[in-house]
Amino acid sequence: MVVRRDGYVRAALELLDEVGLDGLSLRKLGEKLGVQGPALYTHFKSKQALLDQMAETMLEDQLAPLDDPAAMEDWGEWLARRARTIRRTLLSYRDGARLHAGSRPTGRSAMTPLIKPLRQAGFTEEDATHAILAISRYTLGCAIDEQQNTDGDHEEDPAASFEYGLARLIAGLRARPATQVGD
Repeated sequence: MVVRRDGYVRAALELLDEVGLDGLSLRKLGEKLGVQGPALYTHFKSKQALLDQMAETMLEDQLAPLDDPAAMEDWGEWLARRARTIRRTLLSYRDGARLHAGSRPTGRSAMTPLIKPLRQAGFTEEDATHAILAISRYTLGCAIDEQQNTDGDHEEDPAASFEYGLARLIAGLRARPATQVGD
């Protein structure tokens, strides 16, 4: 059975849903695919390299439509759609938020395309970077909290709480001149 790198990553995402992040291993992935360890190590130097690629793959299909220039006309709405898409995607995988939190960007990801809509709106490069990171970290934190607190003891509506905070973050970014955002 010949499996390409993308097939390994997609199979690993399926395995994540089956066994969770703590149960995921290269050995289990090999068993699932019927391949030996060397076949996996040809594509991934380590388990961390696989996890990094899984985190990127889980989001790339969902975020691609938001990279269309027409989708970026209003930077605040674009940021909000992006945050909602990330949250929804992370929550759609067992331990998806934890996986993403522990990952590092691969060579394909870059901050430059993410800050472009903000730069076009007048943000400095530094302010745009801080804005993207603030929204991303807020979104990830909410997703982690939501995935870890599944016991139903919370009286809050996680989606409503997320939307409240997201709206306040974006309102704060809109309220200040872009040159002062990083102050």
